[in-house]
Amino acid sequence: MTLITEAAILEALRLQSKGAWRSLDQLRQQTTGSDLSLPNALLCALCASPLQPADTCKESLMALAQLSPRSACAIALSRTFLALGQQHLLSGRIDSSCALFRQALARSMNAVEAVGMSIPVLLHDEVLDQAGGLQKTLASQLNLALASQRDHLPGQLVLVLGMHRSGTSALSGLLVQAGLDAPQDLMPPTEANPKGYWESLGAMELNDNMLRQLGSEWNSSSTQHSKGWGLHEPAANEWRAGLLSLLHSSYPAGGSALLKDPRLCVLLPGLRPWLESGLMTCTVFLPIRHPAEVAASLNVAEGTIRGQALLLWLGHVFQAEKHSRGLDRLIVNYQQMLTDPDMVLELCRKTIEQSCGSRGLETSWKADATSFIEPKLHRQRADGSVPTWVLDEGAERWFELAMRVHSVMVDLKCSEDERAADMDQLWRQWTALAP
Repeated sequence: MTLITEAAILEALRLQSKGAWRSLDQLRQQTTGSDLSLPNALLCALCASPLQPADTCKESLMALAQLSPRSACAIALSRTFLALGQQHLLSGRIDSSCALFRQALARSMNAVEAVGMSIPVLLHDEVLDQAGGLQKTLASQLNLALASQRDHLPGQLVLVLGMHRSGTSALSGLLVQAGLDAPQDLMPPTEANPKGYWESLGAMELNDNMLRQLGSEWNSSSTQHSKGWGLHEPAANEWRAGLLSLLHSSYPAGGSALLKDPRLCVLLPGLRPWLESGLMTCTVFLPIRHPAEVAASLNVAEGTIRGQALLLWLGHVFQAEKHSRGLDRLIVNYQQMLTDPDMVLELCRKTIEQSCGSRGLETSWKADATSFIEPKLHRQRADGSVPTWVLDEGAERWFELAMRVHSVMVDLKCSEDERAADMDQLWRQWTALAP
């Protein structure tokens, strides 16, 4: 067994304990080769999702049985315990479901040990301790699965994540004109956004309430919200149930739902169980606008002090980038969207097809939708110099950090790994300095 495959198998145990079925499938695709070796067979068997029909997992189990019957038996037992745990969840037997998930995780580790591979003690304990977390994740995923089986949901979800006044509305309107489905309960246009916000009033209310449960609100620059989900599980369940109802009532079944709300930059970790379920394809777009323009625009639209708006920009961009890693996503340069909307729209189309194929786009996609973009509505502009308000408000260090973040985010030559490393370094500076 190669070191690379051993590392992948240990990672598979971690991902399985977290209910990260989509990431498990990605790991399988990236790591396993075409040969029928024991490591490959074991990894494929570990990566099977309990949310898929049993027949879809049968082939990997049979392949493993040919090479290691003991390991295959352990995997089969693991899947049985997972299935029983799900049945107990659906019937409300919460305590017994947690015990069954713990048994399932233990059998997965038995399967690894049956091929002669040792599991570090810390990882062994970490996996078993995650049984309660797996129970909560699967509970949320099962609700999504039931709604999906009843054909109540859109076929794909497109999220637009970005700071307020960053071009999220312009991009969302462009995508709706191109063929994506807007929510039925649209927020009405205002003088600040004469062409509309393309935002669901119901989603905004749900998200505002969830932020309050986390001890925050939309105009908080705190980066600590993602740590509070475990302490607010009942509220998170209610929030996801509300969003599930909204997806059913406000979008056509089987369609391409566009969900835009800057609050989701912060709240995206709460949707991870859905995004990891593999039951719904998801594409993420991150519009990025010059921070000085955002601060000036927010000051005009909401009366927000520009230094505070700069902190808001940093908090939202950091969280949107960090929490959307691993998802099919596209960073959209606001300036580029204004100057070359045709190219941006084509990149959006390709990103959506990367997530879900061309289903629904070939007949409904309208490449001429770029007439929706009106550069004349670009009313606050940065000229490359440090704005006087930065000096007046003593916001130099925030402005310098924001400009570095902006540079990393819009750098077309930056790979995903390079961007993640650079943003993590800047994130550490932000969390050390942020008020």
